[in-house]
Amino acid sequence: MAECLITLLSLSHKLPLCKSKIKSMQKVTVFETIYEHAAGIDIGAEKIFVSVDGREVVSFGTFTSDYYQCAEYLQQKGIRHVAMEATGVYWMALYAMLESCGLKVCLVNPKETKQVKGRKTDVKDCQWIQKLFSSGILRQSFIPEVKYMEVRQLVRERLDIIEMGSTYVNKMQKCLELMNIKVKQVISQIHGASGIKMIQAIIAGNRDKDYLLSLCDKRIISKKGGAVLKALEGNYNDTYLFILEQNMRMWEKHQEQIQIIDDRINELLGQMCKEKEPMEIKSKPKPIRHHPPKIKDLHGMLIRLYGVNLSNISGINDYTLLRLLGETGIDMGRFPSEKHFVSWCGLSPKHHSSGKMNKRVKGTRCNKAGQILKEVAQGLLNSKYIAIGCFMRKLRARKDSAIAIKAGARKLAQAYYNALTKGMDYVEQGTKKYEEHIKQREKAVLYKLAKKHNMQLTEKHEVV
Repeated sequence: MAECLITLLSLSHKLPLCKSKIKSMQKVTVFETIYEHAAGIDIGAEKIFVSVDGREVVSFGTFTSDYYQCAEYLQQKGIRHVAMEATGVYWMALYAMLESCGLKVCLVNPKETKQVKGRKTDVKDCQWIQKLFSSGILRQSFIPEVKYMEVRQLVRERLDIIEMGSTYVNKMQKCLELMNIKVKQVISQIHGASGIKMIQAIIAGNRDKDYLLSLCDKRIISKKGGAVLKALEGNYNDTYLFILEQNMRMWEKHQEQIQIIDDRINELLGQMCKEKEPMEIKSKPKPIRHHPPKIKDLHGMLIRLYGVNLSNISGINDYTLLRLLGETGIDMGRFPSEKHFVSWCGLSPKHHSSGKMNKRVKGTRCNKAGQILKEVAQGLLNSKYIAIGCFMRKLRARKDSAIAIKAGARKLAQAYYNALTKGMDYVEQGTKKYEEHIKQREKAVLYKLAKKHNMQLTEKHEVV
């Protein structure tokens, strides 16, 4: 009998438990409530799941009438705050409808609401979001005002059309290569003013090399005239000319669409500027090299909207500011300091410390604003007269180009934040002043070491 009892005890961990035993062992996760009357929503393509207390879950469709039923249900339950994940573009319509119904909506990053692997369902997701949000754990993502959101979408659409149009530029270049017309080797861009005029004349049937050269810019004629004449000697083929014409028409169509978007942006910026006080514009706009927006008085409208001339920042022109306008807005009040803004852009260095171990890890990907600033910093990397360029080259010698560009973008983000919050105009100090600053820092370190070891330093003066 004793041996049987010992055997049963040794195998007890393998015996199945009854349902009542399982229920008694279950634990309910309880958080401290910060936001009362809060709900969590999990959004999908066909259904949304809503939890108002972390336990009860109700589902709705994704049609407009279903969204209004969801808003009515939340109001009946006395809900004031709603949290939802940023899932693709599905959240935008529901976000706008709930805001219009008087509910305060918090959009959160899906990375901050992840559960343990193997336990994910739409029902559990909305319950988990409700618990995290009601306890004040989740952070709200930045959603610009309606007008700034429209600027964001228009500028992004403009960039997409430019990218799609570049496909037809590559196809035109391919057709020219098939006919051994080496214009690309002489002119840097075949879709520039000179290249487009020559291609249009070739499509129209003109084969006179001297006439085609006369369509080019004066600088090309004077410096590369002979090379252009040699490049235009090709084997013209009717089929390849036909394909060239089709791609040319498609590229022109994309340029027309870009102009339509520019007109819409111009109209939208004009409406936004009516709410701002007029300002005296003294500075001239910086030149925009690639795909400049054809917007009348873009420089003046951006200064009125921002309240300060941000084009004084190195590498930043009006097109860059137009892109940043929709991504960051003009209100920096939601960021307590420049470090918070830099971290939001994804430009802050990442460090993980555990005990005595402190190591650098791979950082998260930049958001759109951080990516724009990195593009600007990359253009300044080889600049000879700009302090940020000198700083990045010095850092590149010790690290690599990626770290140097990210560090340069961080300095640009700090200047951008300070100009909007403190109204301070950014003035480029130049490479010489930056090198003098580095020299003073190195001297200070030497004097500190000399004092520590009871030594005296003497400066060596050059004899004239």
